[in-house]
Amino acid sequence: MLISFEGLPGSGKSTQAHLLAEHLRHQGHHVAYLPDLATLATDAVGEHLLALFASSGDPFKRHGDLVTDTHLAAAIRAHIAATLIEPALAEHDIVIEDRGLHTMRSYSLATYLHTRPHPGGASGADVCAWLSAVSSLTGRGPDAALWLRLPPEQALHRAQARDGRPLTREQRTYLRRVDHAYELLAQRDDRLIPIPAGPDLAPPAVAARIRAALTLTPRPVTTC
Repeated sequence: MLISFEGLPGSGKSTQAHLLAEHLRHQGHHVAYLPDLATLATDAVGEHLLALFASSGDPFKRHGDLVTDTHLAAAIRAHIAATLIEPALAEHDIVIEDRGLHTMRSYSLATYLHTRPHPGGASGADVCAWLSAVSSLTGRGPDAALWLRLPPEQALHRAQARDGRPLTREQRTYLRRVDHAYELLAQRDDRLIPIPAGPDLAPPAVAARIRAALTLTPRPVTTC
């Protein structure tokens, strides 16, 4: 089983991924955890892709073009799937990844919304269809993607405090669009499960909600 954690920077993905991995190990499962992007440093191809991805200097790895950014993210995802996810799934009951396929989709959709906030051009449905087509080239998707849904302002506050770097107004606006993109994706893909992670909830309470969500019967999958 492949489980991914999704959400804005500062939403608690790494914390909850480790808590879930520990819980599942205590239940007797053989669990592998794959950290966000650090997995790319495993070979020369991965290191080269990571260098390209980070070359813009933008904290969200944007290069100014939706198609370029999406295809680069897709290449990274395909490399991770082939060299890390599939081997890990062959040796473990459960693989947990910190960010997965829905990160690529949400940030690409957010870029589209950010650069075309007004009607005109391709419709949201057209963009979703294109993202689904690109995603089909990247390997296996998650069996469950857990979207830690923290109010954007709270997530941004946490991320800035953690990184010690203030975000610009444009960057803050972009991350709000990422949050909106996750919402749109959740309406179309039942693998993406919203998990309330508000500031009034301590990590153990969020972890309990995650465990409850994973006991649900899998629902039908639609596209985007």
